[in-house]
Amino acid sequence: MKHFKTSILASAMCLAASSLCQTASAQIHLTADLQNNHLWRGMEVADGCLILTDLSYTFGAGHATLGLWGGTNTRGNYKEFNHYVTLRGAGFEFCAMDTYNFSPGATYNNRQYFNYKAHQTGRFLNCTLNYRFQQPRFPLLLSWSTIMFGRDRSADNTEQKYSTFVYAEYPVYKKDGWQVDAGVGGAFALNKAGEKQNFYGETSGVVHTQLKVSYDLKIGSYTVPVHAMGMWNPQSEKAYFQIGAQLIHL
Repeated sequence: MKHFKTSILASAMCLAASSLCQTASAQIHLTADLQNNHLWRGMEVADGCLILTDLSYTFGAGHATLGLWGGTNTRGNYKEFNHYVTLRGAGFEFCAMDTYNFSPGATYNNRQYFNYKAHQTGRFLNCTLNYRFQQPRFPLLLSWSTIMFGRDRSADNTEQKYSTFVYAEYPVYKKDGWQVDAGVGGAFALNKAGEKQNFYGETSGVVHTQLKVSYDLKIGSYTVPVHAMGMWNPQSEKAYFQIGAQLIHL
């Protein structure tokens, strides 16, 4: 796994070097979202008033991005800081995100940020490959994500489960600044390790369904993207509602 992470960093460095001759296309972006909770793959990661931020550097004619992603809530019981690399082209997008949730009440190692020992670390590396069909009449999004390293371990902590989340999303309506997206996702472990449980649920199956409505709200000369989303987890028999707005987009 050390070789895998090293190869990702090496690839990112090579892309950065090759982009020096394309500085005109390089851009720094900063976004900040205000939400009532943080929902992710059938789970409510945190509730309360949250700020989610993304600081990124895009280069290589828009084909590569290096970024830092963070989230916190006003209660102080949710704190997350991730870094990622994204490569994109021809409808495909690959993202490797190193996730570190150091919320005070975490039941795993949430104190050692630089601990990359597989059987001790509290972080995990999630790799996602997305493909968006390019036909305007069929803009279906397909996604495959596997946790390659970190706190996705067997009960005896001897091996990775490689929990995987597959997802499909389709924009069922888009007009006059409005967009409605419907999605469904399922989870399973590539290495069951003698267990049915995976990172997202007690067994393999559908863990995430959603309906999301987005709108570009005009306030004078500013545009504020807002959204509302319902998310249902058939396996856990739980449902959540989210509302949010993007306050900063630079």
